Amino acid sequence: MTTEAALAIDLGGTELRAALVDREGKILAFAAVPTQAQAGPDVVIGQIEALAATVHAEAPALSVVGVGVGAPGPLDPLAGIAVGPPTLTGWLDVPLADILERRLGLPVRLENDANAAALGEWRFGAGHGARSLVFVTVSTGIGGGVVVDGRILHGRRGLAAEIGHMTITNEGERCV
Repeated sequence: MTTEAALAIDLGGTELRAALVDREGKILAFAAVPTQAQAGPDVVIGQIEALAATVHAEAPALSVVGVGVGAPGPLDPLAGIAVGPPTLTGWLDVPLADILERRLGLPVRLENDANAAALGEWRFGAGHGARSLVFVTVSTGIGGGVVVDGRILHGRRGLAAEIGHMTITNEGERCV
């Protein structure tokens, strides 16, 4: 019997990670490389393809059924578009999910990295069994994710819990 797995991609501003995971969240294969973020989307997407091949080579007997990509916001998770994450140079309205579906030949779901982490923590980690969960991440950027009744709270334009870049006071220094 062939074991099904999902390919999980964590697209960070400094590190790119890939893992094959089963339905219980167990990591079956893992690899990471520094993200060539300053080189732009074409180079980074090539890195994603190479990393996907690397983890699949670690566990060739697994049947990969889909891809989940956690990426820094802002993004449009329904359309699968990276709108313009400040930690990734040149990523303005990049249709990442469509590009990866074509290149990898698998269905792809794009989600804000903090939202994906929040859902994973709710499902498999410290938040397991809780009705709701708030998750904060501090890495290359700062982000947050909210899960209510097992569903990610996206908010208006997918910006719920985007706490890393927000106006605190209208009289304060202007964000650019």
